[in-house]
Amino acid sequence: MLRNLFSAAAALVILAAVPALAQTPTPTPAAPPAAAPGPTDQPGAAPAAPQFSINQNVGDWVVRCVLTTIKSPAPCEVLQVTVNKDNKQRLSSLSIAYVPSRDADAMQVVVPTGVALAKGLQLGASPNGLKFTRCERDGCYVEAVIDNTVVGTLSKEGKATTIAVVAYGKTDQIKFPVSLNGFPEAMDRMKSYAKDRAVALPPPPAAAAGAAPATAAPARPAAPKK
Repeated sequence: MLRNLFSAAAALVILAAVPALAQTPTPTPAAPPAAAPGPTDQPGAAPAAPQFSINQNVGDWVVRCVLTTIKSPAPCEVLQVTVNKDNKQRLSSLSIAYVPSRDADAMQVVVPTGVALAKGLQLGASPNGLKFTRCERDGCYVEAVIDNTVVGTLSKEGKATTIAVVAYGKTDQIKFPVSLNGFPEAMDRMKSYAKDRAVALPPPPAAAAGAAPATAAPARPAAPKK
């Protein structure tokens, strides 16, 4: 079900535009209204600089956009992080960003290290596995440009789906839960924000028109006169 929408070069351009948002491992909840300074507050202390221009909870998802001073072809994303209830460590994350100038979605999935890379990752009911792109100290990544059917399938899977991987040296799948509560609404809101804020990517290079012209054969020398 997953396929590249464009050439490999165009896909790399799109994915390169996304990590500014997607690599932040945990969603930041929407900031509450600022409280009046209390007696223990230090006067003159500068408030923390905001990381996002939009940071909203929609169901079990977070919709967020980079600051308006950052010009990006994919300025917004939806994100959900699954954490271990005991130690609060991240187990998995799923983020999708929209690129309006390509009408395409770029997805990033992060799972713990120690997975069987050759077996890939399975998202939801899709029969096709996704290949891992890279592994870092904080996890192994799947990064791909996805078509509209992937988002549509997730929206129709009900209340929840899973991210399934296989641990290295094992055969059984490990499934991380993904709540779909609010997912369609989060996607719609994210795309609306992205269309208002995104800068356009340059058009993909045109394919070479036809084959190269054939080189003319050299003329045969004239026969000697008798």
